Amino acid sequence: MLTGIVTAALEQSPDITIAGIASDSKDLAVQVSSARADAVVIQVAEPGESGLFRPLLLSFPALKVIAISSDGKGGFLHEMRPRSMRLVELSAATLLAALKAGLPQSMH
Repeated sequence: MLTGIVTAALEQSPDITIAGIASDSKDLAVQVSSARADAVVIQVAEPGESGLFRPLLLSFPALKVIAISSDGKGGFLHEMRPRSMRLVELSAATLLAALKAGLPQSMH
């Protein structure tokens, strides 16, 4: 449910396309490709484990993965740079700022 709330909040920004919510990590690549997404939101037991998202990030180097912990108390932003950033707060403003921080200046 938290992933739905986070996704809905991020979809308010016109310059970021979210792939949607996937219940299975195998669905992610299909969703990212069909949506031409900038970011994907997923809830997992180990959100800081960047290896979980490596195949996805290798396939879509510009993608940002927002991984939310199973308990909904925190999460990580994973990018291909490689870079992982701890998300202290899961507010729309904090997530948008984190997502935009990695965009080229001409895009925001």
